[in-house]
Amino acid sequence: MDISTKPVFSFSLNYKVFEKLVTCGKYDGIHSCLTMVTTADKILIHTPHKRYGLQNSKLSISEIKNDIALLNMNFPIRAIVAGRLKKDDERDVLVIGSPSHVLAYHVDENCNMFQRDFHEGVRSAVIGPYANHPGNTLIVGGNAVVRGYNQDGTEVLWLITAGSVVALLLIDIDKDGQNELIIGTDDGCIRIYKKETLLHEFTEGNEIQNLVALRTGQFMYSVKNGTIGVFEENVRMWRIKSKARATAMATYDILGCEAKQMIVGWKSGKIDVRDPRTGDVWFRMKMNDFVCGIACNDYRGIGLLDLVIVTADGEIRGYTTPNVNMLTLHNIADEEMSALLTQKQKLLLELKHYENNIKYNKEILSNTNESNLVQSVPDNVGIIPSNTRLQIGISTSYDSNDMNIDITVSTNNSTTIRAVLIFADQLFKEETLIAHLTKDVSRILIPLRTLKDNAQDIHIKAFVGYPSSVQFHVFELTRQLPKFAMYTIPHNLTGSPKSVSYINTLPTKDGPGASYVEFRISERLKRICIWVNQNFLLPSDIEYMTSDADATELNLNLISLRTAKAVCLHFSYDGKTRFYTEDIGLAGDLVQSLVQFLNIDNMNSTGCFPAVAGEVKDLFQKLQGLQDTEKQISSEIAEHINQIKSHLIRAEDARYYNGEDVIKYHNEMMATNEDLVKSYKIRLVNTNEIQLALKRIHGILYNASRLRAGTFASAMIGRFKEALKTHNIDAVLKIIEMGEM
Repeated sequence: MDISTKPVFSFSLNYKVFEKLVTCGKYDGIHSCLTMVTTADKILIHTPHKRYGLQNSKLSISEIKNDIALLNMNFPIRAIVAGRLKKDDERDVLVIGSPSHVLAYHVDENCNMFQRDFHEGVRSAVIGPYANHPGNTLIVGGNAVVRGYNQDGTEVLWLITAGSVVALLLIDIDKDGQNELIIGTDDGCIRIYKKETLLHEFTEGNEIQNLVALRTGQFMYSVKNGTIGVFEENVRMWRIKSKARATAMATYDILGCEAKQMIVGWKSGKIDVRDPRTGDVWFRMKMNDFVCGIACNDYRGIGLLDLVIVTADGEIRGYTTPNVNMLTLHNIADEEMSALLTQKQKLLLELKHYENNIKYNKEILSNTNESNLVQSVPDNVGIIPSNTRLQIGISTSYDSNDMNIDITVSTNNSTTIRAVLIFADQLFKEETLIAHLTKDVSRILIPLRTLKDNAQDIHIKAFVGYPSSVQFHVFELTRQLPKFAMYTIPHNLTGSPKSVSYINTLPTKDGPGASYVEFRISERLKRICIWVNQNFLLPSDIEYMTSDADATELNLNLISLRTAKAVCLHFSYDGKTRFYTEDIGLAGDLVQSLVQFLNIDNMNSTGCFPAVAGEVKDLFQKLQGLQDTEKQISSEIAEHINQIKSHLIRAEDARYYNGEDVIKYHNEMMATNEDLVKSYKIRLVNTNEIQLALKRIHGILYNASRLRAGTFASAMIGRFKEALKTHNIDAVLKIIEMGEM
């Protein structure tokens, strides 16, 4: 649309700003302060309405502008957020996250509210009401863990998850009057929690970078690969893919139409104003650098919210809601008419091609057979027989040198396939695979391997014609890949459905193994067969036939196309169920898929994973050694600092009394400083190792919780927390096995 709007204020801070490290808070309870992270681990606080008079070790005033204050931090900053923590205090608190701790800082009083160690490394933070905790809760995300703190810094929430938590959002998603917690991880998952219970889980193709509330029950998100979209409750309303990456998102009524629009800032410097219902772009703006953050606050102090946009070079622009509806001023009818006319021209051109095709089909096919069709038609005419059909086949191959999912694309006549395009959101690195053939064939086989077990749609486009054709017909088809497509029966079976009794006679490759998860369900084998057919890509379906009336179990012996290891699913008529696999993550995925299909609310299980138990013991021993090393290094650093102070004092004394010793003390101070730098580097490496070990431990515990459902799964999290506090490895292993201590 041809809509334009002008900023109500625009200026530059002349500071570099880091992406996603922008927030806004009222630290005195009155004035809005724009807060951002700049170079040298400094936090810049800007407000045009308040002047900072005092200066101290943390808060320093800019020599150029006295409306800018700088907070000097001696640690890397990974996340910042501002909000109210104290129930009866209108002043916001600034929360700062680092790789080792989280700090709640009271800017107005220039004091620390609390500081807590966070060994998993802070990646994101949010403040708001959650669960039944009084007042607001500070929720912090790190490597595979989420922690919540009240106003005193007491931990009131502890969740484990898979992947690093890089985005957090509090919103009432189910419209029950209480906020749910939405987390986005670097492995492309969006998870919705109600208290400690996982409600929904969605998978995207890449790292989730932004989560922003639209309205009650709706939120928008952005992905590192350029995807943006909107969810309403647990349904994705729409999503689009862009070549650029969205760096900031917000909601604001910048068009004056009494409804908020989506404001999306991109790495390219563009800013989109979109319709939240469809994702259509209403108009765009262009900044001089990429957008680092977008905030909505009363920045001018006039009682109205402004849209404040911050770029990487420190440029600030503010926009306000206009008094008139910008959409009504724009002649929408003319634009829609122009769009309809353009669409009409495209349809007429397409119709002309179809009419030409029909004409040549009638005239030429009446005189020639199909084999001579290619010589009878000019090269510039893309004619093919009218009965041409594109056939798609999806199967698995399990030879020792070829273990893939095979997609077969073919035609039903002598026409040839020039190229095939396959689009799948999570299947390929760039989301698209193009197979361009160097020779003319009527059948092409494309091998695929999925990295994760996710059900996904595969969109296929094929260019069909003849060897001498210049124009080609484009056939478009969509097929769905089941969730567990990378597991198949390692036997040659015909396509006709097989009975349960026949499946039970098929031998397994290497035996079921010693690792398994066992639980009980009350369900018929017929329903189990339906779940298997829907979630696996087997050579033939499994049906519960009349000949299976005496069958008391279903033994499905599969092979993994990724690892070539056996995966066995055993279902007994009395409800006893065992899944044999060495991968505890796969076992959790199988359990969650089955309980969702059968609508099971609560279920406990028993897990036996010797390799996982051994890994947990090794990780705890490694973690204990790393933590002991960290204490030793910290004491060495403190000793080096004291020595440097001592050398500095002696050098100053020598400067007055004995000038010959000044150089000696300075040399000793420099040598000690080099040792200090070496110790700091060693501590940094040690800290990274601790974070990796904790991330792996939390990942194992998260997979163990997925072996259960409902209250049994959520109760495990609390038991894990108590066991980890006391470093009780035996208790952790028992919880993984039995679900309880």
